[in-house]
Amino acid sequence: MLHTAFEPYEEFLVEYIRKPEKSDMKVQHYHDTYEIYLQISGDRTLILNDVRYTLRPGDLYILKPFEIHYTESRESDSYERYIINLPVPVLHSLLTEGETRLLLHKLDSCVLHLSDEQAAEVLEHFKKADACHNRSGFLAEKLLCSVILQLLVLLGELLEDAGAQDTLDGKSIQPEIVSVIHYINTHYQENITLDAAAGLVHMSRYHFCRLFGSATGATFLEYLYNVRLSKVHQLLLDTRLPLSQIAEKCGFTSTAHLSRVFRDAYGVSPREFRKSAADKEPPGQQ
Repeated sequence: MLHTAFEPYEEFLVEYIRKPEKSDMKVQHYHDTYEIYLQISGDRTLILNDVRYTLRPGDLYILKPFEIHYTESRESDSYERYIINLPVPVLHSLLTEGETRLLLHKLDSCVLHLSDEQAAEVLEHFKKADACHNRSGFLAEKLLCSVILQLLVLLGELLEDAGAQDTLDGKSIQPEIVSVIHYINTHYQENITLDAAAGLVHMSRYHFCRLFGSATGATFLEYLYNVRLSKVHQLLLDTRLPLSQIAEKCGFTSTAHLSRVFRDAYGVSPREFRKSAADKEPPGQQ
């Protein structure tokens, strides 16, 4: 059984959580939205791509759509955080598609370590978004969009001030596992086996599986399928390529293989998923 999840957000989500005990995500997952996360208290571990990050109060991360990630409690028994999941169409009540692209172009997936003053300012924007999200009636949608727009502009400014390299400051996992993760991320189209992956770093299957699971929260096959399925998802949404070409581009041996794995993960076939997504698009964008 695959331990992966796609979590769609057709509407804007802002959520505050305070956990008085350790809490781990059950699965790696990804969204078709931007995700903005602010650590308020306690520590939280984020595993993203090749790096493990320890999030402490005042730390913020930004994830672009389709970034596979996982968070868990390690050192801290409790934590407090705010999170926003932002579907891009939410911005269209105030911005044109061109303006939206220019704004979001500045936001890369990263971890930012904010000063106390910066964290307090960002937290106020989260609280305003939370309040606006609960409003209804005249201009409620535009008011929410305005608050989110101010937050995104602020984040863009913080990124420019920090510089791209300075925003990434995580504790790297074992270099051998990093090299395998990088290999999977760049060779997912190929036939990659567990034995071949362990052989790349001269480890036994048992030792490799133990280290890989500790670093990523997934088995080797789960992680490989996670990467492949996120690519399939993007191609289904962004292109009209036939399933046979998508299967080939994403490392599946056949259309039937792709369909079986996709249905096991998401509960629908790739064709059903594509049709459902197309039916939800505004007529002018189809």
